[in-house]
Amino acid sequence: MAFLLSHGQPKSGILGFLLFSHGWTWVWWGLAAWIAALSQGSVWHWPAVACFYLGGTGVFLGGLVMAYQQGHWRALQDLLWRCLDPRRLTVCWWGLVMLFYPGLTLLSAAIAIAAGFDHSLALGHALDRMAHPLAFLRFLGFILLIGPLPEEIGWRGYLLERLLRWRSPLGASLLVAIAWWSWHLPLGYLPGYFEAFDGTPRGPWRQLLSLIPTAILYTWIYLNTRRSLLAVILFHVLGNLTGQLLLPSDAVRQIRWWFEAAIALTVVTRWHHTPTP
Repeated sequence: MAFLLSHGQPKSGILGFLLFSHGWTWVWWGLAAWIAALSQGSVWHWPAVACFYLGGTGVFLGGLVMAYQQGHWRALQDLLWRCLDPRRLTVCWWGLVMLFYPGLTLLSAAIAIAAGFDHSLALGHALDRMAHPLAFLRFLGFILLIGPLPEEIGWRGYLLERLLRWRSPLGASLLVAIAWWSWHLPLGYLPGYFEAFDGTPRGPWRQLLSLIPTAILYTWIYLNTRRSLLAVILFHVLGNLTGQLLLPSDAVRQIRWWFEAAIALTVVTRWHHTPTP
């Protein structure tokens, strides 16, 4: 609770957001897991899937509710505009947002090849997906709605924005990473969830370690695109989409994480020596 306090005063809205986002999500996801277990099925089967999708709106609804409580319609309009306004990104930042994860994944695969590691990328899988435009658009919409769009409204649009008022970019990023990580923890207990993404759950501490440099990079992009939610939503989409299309091996993911960590460390060093935008 100490991170919600400053000079003895509670930080208005942050605790309310976390209680709403986590409480709403965990209740609905717990119900989804219970229903799936009773039917010995998957969380993707009806009616468990309805509870799962409702639970996934916790961060989105928390951001909207708390923004409205504190800024009424003007705050909601600001959130919407920052999701839609492309002018906040320069050409360079557009390029970085769109190419960062695909490029870094391919570079990591090339290094894995040179080092003799398992360098597998499912290029055929990606081409098969994209060969059917309508199906690919549905898949892209699923990727967008299952995480990036609703989550970024809450994580960056509300929580990071509030934290940056009283914490450094690094401190705010670390707190967002902890909230982001803890919110996702129940996914490991939802029957069949990871099978839909051709993956297996990682241990909780490994998940947290992987999110720390990622959260720093999101803050870096957010600050350098004039608080653009469109930028972080697209960055989130491209990260998830790259993983789902290319299905990189564990070795490629690990190499990519080291790159992310090195870039994040460089960003933190620059924050320390120069004013943030």
